[in-house]
Amino acid sequence: MKNHRWGWVAGMGVPLILTGCAGGQGQGTASTTTAPTPTTVSPTSTTAPVAADAGTWSLIPGGPYPAGEPVTWTGAELLVARAGCCDDLGSVDLSTYDPATNTWSMLPPTPLTPRGGAAGVWTGTEMVVAGGLASPDGTHAGAAPATDGAAWEAATNTWHPIAAMPTTLPGGDPTAVWTGREMLVWSSAPAIPGSAGREVVLAYNPSSNTWRILPPSGLTPRQNAVTVWTGKELVVWGGLNLDSTTAYGDGARLNPVTGTWRRLPAAPVPARGQAAAAWSGHEVLIWGGDTGAGGPGRGIVGRGAAYDPATNTWRALPLSPLRAKSWPTGVWTGRFFLIIGGGEGSILPVPGPGAAAYDPSTNRWTVLPTAPSYPPPAPNGPTGPADQRFAGLAVWTGKAVVLVGGNDGVLQGPRSDGVEWAPAG
Repeated sequence: MKNHRWGWVAGMGVPLILTGCAGGQGQGTASTTTAPTPTTVSPTSTTAPVAADAGTWSLIPGGPYPAGEPVTWTGAELLVARAGCCDDLGSVDLSTYDPATNTWSMLPPTPLTPRGGAAGVWTGTEMVVAGGLASPDGTHAGAAPATDGAAWEAATNTWHPIAAMPTTLPGGDPTAVWTGREMLVWSSAPAIPGSAGREVVLAYNPSSNTWRILPPSGLTPRQNAVTVWTGKELVVWGGLNLDSTTAYGDGARLNPVTGTWRRLPAAPVPARGQAAAAWSGHEVLIWGGDTGAGGPGRGIVGRGAAYDPATNTWRALPLSPLRAKSWPTGVWTGRFFLIIGGGEGSILPVPGPGAAAYDPSTNRWTVLPTAPSYPPPAPNGPTGPADQRFAGLAVWTGKAVVLVGGNDGVLQGPRSDGVEWAPAG
């Protein structure tokens, strides 16, 4: 999930029936025929939809180490790897967070050498991780792309090795999704001086312990692209070049069953990378990011868009109440597209609201209440609302949005704590 790779909208005071597009347009013509008065009248529900800003925030305590990717939700617990920083690569040793008890615990150590940028998914019974940039001592010195992998089986609380990848991954932030049968991995890295960029697409089948290579999209190799799994296809859009000064506005979608890619039409919003995205069950929703204009962190945008794979069309989202941000976190709750956090480049705090929700059924945004503040900080530690972080990792548990990790612009490296939003109703 990336995705590796975690906003809100006000509910209407009365139910709104839409017969046209999401903005409420295209309403039908009223009939002029007078119907007979019925002898009995069915009761009409007066229950209004729960407002998007109705809910509660709570703080998540710090875990055993900085939260990093891969991250996934098992249905009961959040699994996160140890994030690296600076010369530390991190590792795929996993910690678990249980929202029911608001506590963290550790899984048995992974048999894999320390690494960052590994791909990982939850299959329903086990956590599969593979690849990444690894070294025996966990530092960048002597690190090399790895192809080995392992799986943690929940039933036995043990790890076992898996078949090696047929090739290394080129990028440090691969997307990995579970298709119901395979772990689908997409990884891309932009060109560097003296070398062309590279894109790799792989699929791993745990039942047969085998990998297969899928064709690349044909898009210019890039970093920080939007990647969203729709349940049938992987949608890739946008991204940045190596120094984040040029943004891409094209995209493609992959059907892993047929191994075919289809190019997306032009979007009605500026090209960008570092955007938040989520799948609504109908559309790929995108908001925020960096256009690269004027240099990294100087081309931040607040405009969003929605892509409908069924019609192969885009639509622009209305302007949100949030200030433009890069690296915001996006989550779909089943009703709202939530945007939490983000920064002006890497500058925090960002003035204005920290989170908001978009409701596709009304085409409206709503600001969420202010999140609780960080606990009393250590010297030079962060202050202010705990949602003031960028590049956070979030999941929807079915009851709440759980967001951990991310950077606060003060502490060196990712955080180990988080924040939770539990909608009312």
